[in-house]
Amino acid sequence: MTQTVDQPLPPAMAKAPARQRVRFTYEKGEAIKFIGHQDEMRLWERTLRRADLPLLYKQGFNPQPHIQFAAPLGLGMTGVQELLDVTFSPPLPLEELVARIRHKLPPGVRLLDGREVPLKTASPQSLTIGADYTILIFAEPDEVNEAELRARLDAFLAGSACWRERERHGQRYSYNLRPLVFVLRYSGYDEAAGEHRIFLRVQMRAGATGRPDELVDALGFDDYARTLRRERIYFADSESDVAVFAAYPVVSQEEISPERPKPRRKGRKRRRTAGRKNDGDRKNNQPFAQKAADEFD
Repeated sequence: MTQTVDQPLPPAMAKAPARQRVRFTYEKGEAIKFIGHQDEMRLWERTLRRADLPLLYKQGFNPQPHIQFAAPLGLGMTGVQELLDVTFSPPLPLEELVARIRHKLPPGVRLLDGREVPLKTASPQSLTIGADYTILIFAEPDEVNEAELRARLDAFLAGSACWRERERHGQRYSYNLRPLVFVLRYSGYDEAAGEHRIFLRVQMRAGATGRPDELVDALGFDDYARTLRRERIYFADSESDVAVFAAYPVVSQEEISPERPKPRRKGRKRRRTAGRKNDGDRKNNQPFAQKAADEFD
């Protein structure tokens, strides 16, 4: 009788390890408002590693952890209810995850809560439809008075266009900021803090997002000390959020910037003439990272 020996299953057939996707809500405070998105990504990765949590990493030459932000904040911005998705393997009790992360977070970041979501849930970044901000202008009444500030807001709202410039793929292009601003109103002056408060609601969709820093510059207040605080983000998978934004039009990228540069097509190679090598060739053969350098928007 021939004895059979069990053979190991091929990797494709082996059972995948259990995974756990957790959506955290956190506050980004004043202490770290001047760190960029890449620094914030490193902050969270290091925190999770210091907490000795089983982060799941992507496969490839330079593995990255499965971490997704809903909408990265720019320099000088704080956030009250920011979202972060992290995938762990193997899973851990949710209460233990939250407790260990809170113990390792640096000053300026406060973890509010965490909840498990299905592994196949769409990324929060792909679901954003809008956001609310509070713009804080630090100025004495004799520098910027309420009447002047209200006049500037009214003038912006009365206009049909406010053209701004951005850069994409090394090319400058213009876009109209005005249609992306749905609500803009003066909320009052806090005498104790010495700050004027402005409420702002904007659209936040791919290729058509209203940026509060651009608005502040357009209003002429960029030279004053200010804080841009995101109060909340609205998502397409929330019925209550969709109901709020049902009152506003959906502004497309083509409407605000018809001449926006198109993304470069991948996989195309330039033909090189044999025996010829000049400055133009060297420019065309620059490193991919240098070609791909672009302003985030």
